[in-house]
Amino acid sequence: MWPFSSDQAFPEVALEEVGTTDPSAPPAMLEEYTFDYIIVGGGTAGSCLASRLSEDPNVTVLVLERGGIADGWADRVPLISSNPYRAGAPIGRWWSQPMSEVDDRSFEVVCGETMGGTSAINCMFYTRGPAGDYNRWAELGNEGWGYCDLEPYFIRSEHASRRAASEHRGKEGPWQNREYSNNLYKHTDYVIRASQKAGIQPIDNLSTPSAPAVGFVRHDVSQDNAKRRHTPFHAFLPPKLVQERKERLKICRNVLVSRVEFAKDEPDPVQATGVHFEAAEYRQAGRSFYARARREVVLCAGALGSPQILQLSGIGPQEHLQAKGIPVIRNMPGVGSCLQDHIAVPLTFEVPMSDSLHELEASPLKAIKELATYLLTGSGLFSYPFQAVTLYLPSTLLDDSSAVPSSALTPAALDTTVFANCPDLEVMPAPNNCTDHDIPGKGLFSFIIGNIRPQSHGTVRLASRNPRARPDVNLRFLTDARDLEPLRKGLKLGMRLADDMRGQGYPLGDLIVPESLGDATLDDFIRKNLRTCYHYTSTCRMGPEDEPGRPGVVDARLRVHGVRGLRVCDASIFPQIIGAHTMAPSVVVAEKCADLIKQDWRKA
Repeated sequence: MWPFSSDQAFPEVALEEVGTTDPSAPPAMLEEYTFDYIIVGGGTAGSCLASRLSEDPNVTVLVLERGGIADGWADRVPLISSNPYRAGAPIGRWWSQPMSEVDDRSFEVVCGETMGGTSAINCMFYTRGPAGDYNRWAELGNEGWGYCDLEPYFIRSEHASRRAASEHRGKEGPWQNREYSNNLYKHTDYVIRASQKAGIQPIDNLSTPSAPAVGFVRHDVSQDNAKRRHTPFHAFLPPKLVQERKERLKICRNVLVSRVEFAKDEPDPVQATGVHFEAAEYRQAGRSFYARARREVVLCAGALGSPQILQLSGIGPQEHLQAKGIPVIRNMPGVGSCLQDHIAVPLTFEVPMSDSLHELEASPLKAIKELATYLLTGSGLFSYPFQAVTLYLPSTLLDDSSAVPSSALTPAALDTTVFANCPDLEVMPAPNNCTDHDIPGKGLFSFIIGNIRPQSHGTVRLASRNPRARPDVNLRFLTDARDLEPLRKGLKLGMRLADDMRGQGYPLGDLIVPESLGDATLDDFIRKNLRTCYHYTSTCRMGPEDEPGRPGVVDARLRVHGVRGLRVCDASIFPQIIGAHTMAPSVVVAEKCADLIKQDWRKA
C-alpha cells in the first residue's frame, strides 16, 4: 500500500513489440507495427489525448514517451516532488543560449521527462487563465478556441473536490484538484492584510469567467483526496485503465523519437506515415525502430520537444535545416520561432527560520516530524503548496503609491472576458529562496514578481541533426523593452507590501532587493535577477502560416499546415502565452484535439 509502493503495476511494452527494424518492408509485414494513432510524448497533454482516443474500442493507439514512470512514493509527496533539483527528479535540463539583454546570462532549461511530463514536477497549480486570453485566441482567427468553446473541456476533465457545485467547475472528471484554505506560515496573514491595504481583495474562485482582474487567490492544486500529487497521467492513464485497453493502447517508455516519416510518392501536401525511434538510453540504442501510422501522428512532446522533432523531420525554417544537413520536406519559418515564457524577478528577505521552508533543511528533526505527519494524516508542510496566496492584477491600475485605487475598480475595468483587462502581473509570496543560487543558513521569504504577459519571443533551433543533442533554446528575454514596465511596477508593489508587513510588526529583513526605486536602478536589478518560470509555449503556434512576424504552424484543428496526417497537441500551439500556469490549459488542448480527431475521422 502507498506510500511504500505504487497503486498497481503498469504494463511494460518493449520497443520490439511496437516497432520494426525494417521500415522498407512490404505493407503486409508492417501491419503488426501499424497503429491508427501514434502519439509522441506521454506528458501533460499526451496522457489525456491517449486516454480519450483509446476510448474507441475500434482504434489502436501507440504512445512513445522519452521518460519512464515517476510514481514512487516520493514522486507523489507534494513538497518533495515539486523540487526539480532533487536527486533522481525525472527531468531534462540544459542551458539556454546567453542573452545580452540580461547581462549575457544563460538560464537552465528544465522540462519533465516522464509519463505526465512537467505536471510530475511542477507546483501543481490548477489555473485556467482569464477568459479574455482564449477570446483573444479566437480574435486572432482561431475559430472554436474562445473561452465559451473551451470551458466544457475544462469541466469535462476536472474533479474539483473541494469546490461547491458550479456551472463553471467540473465534479465528474478524472483529474482531481483541491483548494487549501489553512495557513501554515505566520507571514501569510501579514501578506493578506498588506494586499488588502493596497486595494487587492480576495477572489474566491479564479477558474470562472467572472473572476475579476484584480485580487488575491488561494490556488487549486492537482492533488487527490489522499493529498498526493495527481497528474494528468494518474488521472487519464491509471494502470487499471491501461490494462483493460492493453490490446489497443500500447505505451512504450524510455524511447527517443528521431523523426517523422513522410510518404515520398505523394503530391503536395505530403503525408505523415509513421515515426522512427530508438531506446532513450544511449548504451541500449544500437537499433532504430519504425512504427507506421494508419491515420495520424500527433506530436505531444512539449514546446521544446515538438519543434525539435519537426525540424529533425525536415519541417521548419529552410535555411536552418539546410545548414544542419537535413533534407527539407516543407519550409515552415514558424516552427520553433515564437517561443514565449513567463518571466519573474524575486525579492528576497530574511525571516525567522521557524517561518520559512528552510527550517526543514536546518532541522532534520523538524523534517522527520513533518514527513511523519504527512504520511500518517496527509497534512502538514509536505502536503502544502509552495504558495498560500497569489496576487493577480494589471500593472496599469497601480497608482504612484503602488496601490490600486478604489476608483479604478469599476466593473468594466475588472471584466476579464476582455483581453485588454487581463492581469499582466502575478505576485507570488513564497516561504523559500527563489533565486537561482543557494543562500545557506537563513530563513528566507520571497515575493516573486512575474510578468505573465511578456512581449518578447525566443527560438528553439537544432543544435545538430543528432536527435540526442538538446535543442538550442534562446529565450530572448527583454528583447522587447515593453516587458520592463510591468516588472518595475511589480517590484514597487512588492516593496510596498514588504514595508507594510514590517509596519504590522512582522520581522522582515531586506536581503536581495533594489537599492532604490528609480527606473535605472530597477532595470539593473531586473537584468541581474530575472529568472524563467519554465512556462514554455507557442513554438508551433496556431494561426495562419503567412501571419506577418508570427507565422503559424498549425491550423485551428491543430493540423500542421500543408501536411496530411500530422498534428501538434501541447502548449506549443498556444497562439500566444496565457496569463496563468500552463498545466490545465495544456490538458484542455488535448481534450479538444481528441474531439477534433474523432470528428474528422467520422467524416472520413
